[in-house]
Amino acid sequence: MAGKPRSAGRSGPFRPRRWALLLLLVAALAVASDLFLPAGFFPPHEHRVVMVMRGQNLRGIASELKRVGLLRGTLSFLVLARVMELDRHAKAGQYSFPLGITVPALLRALAYGMSGLNLVTIPEGLTLSEVSLLLSNHLGVPVAAFDSLGQDRAFLDSLGVDASGLEGYLAPDSYEFLPGTSPEVAFRTMAERQRTVVRRAMSGRDSLPLGFTVHQILTLASIVESEAMKDDERPRIARVYMNRMERGMKLQADPTVSYGLGRSPHSRVYLRQLRSNTPFNTYLYVGLPPGPICNPGRSSIEGVLQPTADMNELYFVARGDGRHIFARTYAEHLANIREAHVLQSSPGGRGAAADSTIMAMPPS
Repeated sequence: MAGKPRSAGRSGPFRPRRWALLLLLVAALAVASDLFLPAGFFPPHEHRVVMVMRGQNLRGIASELKRVGLLRGTLSFLVLARVMELDRHAKAGQYSFPLGITVPALLRALAYGMSGLNLVTIPEGLTLSEVSLLLSNHLGVPVAAFDSLGQDRAFLDSLGVDASGLEGYLAPDSYEFLPGTSPEVAFRTMAERQRTVVRRAMSGRDSLPLGFTVHQILTLASIVESEAMKDDERPRIARVYMNRMERGMKLQADPTVSYGLGRSPHSRVYLRQLRSNTPFNTYLYVGLPPGPICNPGRSSIEGVLQPTADMNELYFVARGDGRHIFARTYAEHLANIREAHVLQSSPGGRGAAADSTIMAMPPS
């Protein structure tokens, strides 16, 4: 006698539970493939360079890794980053990864960072030419490539820089650039960081001091950068220059004279050079020079955006120890110059070579 027929839902070799297990296995294999074989079984022996920007979120990093072929998809990368608690610890820098590197290895590398092995530090106050030379020496790229790019109109437009060059628009900072990094990548990274510095410094402001444009902010900040050695003096020096501008006085800033002569803004200026006819000579022309004279740091930019309040000083002179003596009148300033000469000649001073002729001429 035949037994009862099996229900249709339970017939065949594959039951629902088996289907579920099979699907789970396929999914696990797919995830494992994404994590451990992102470029297949036999990836070519090639590397991909990836730039991770400061503050860039992990989703953006994942998209870039996928774009260059280091990831097959971004979901597994993002999920594992969360599981490993590395989703907030990716360090900025430039990385070179071999095709086929596993996702866990990628995440560990991003969390560990480049450890300063390819660190290049751009100090505050360097000119564009000085930055180009420093990068050229570090990256092994001809300095001429940096010099030409820094004035390239199409490149400047791509950065949104409405100026004749990148002077003032490169953020002094430490960067992790691999040898051979192109000038385009290096300059773009530095310009974007400077834009971030300015944006954060301007945050919450309805207007800029004296109705300045961003270009003028960077120009005055570059002068402050070239004058100040102490952070606490930067807002005060900025206020001196703003006070002079409000009164229609010439800025009479020595660093602008040096820059106009093709020298470092920190070079000593002699009295005979104060009459040099260049558009950057603020002893001859009223107002700001045509553009920045160096690349200012964050403290100088903030000093211009938040200058010392309720201060009527119009002059200052270097003491010789990194600080300055400030004055409200020209008579006081002349007395301060005499005092500065004494301080500079003292055993602890820096000598007469450190003297600044800043605003040593009668007010005009």
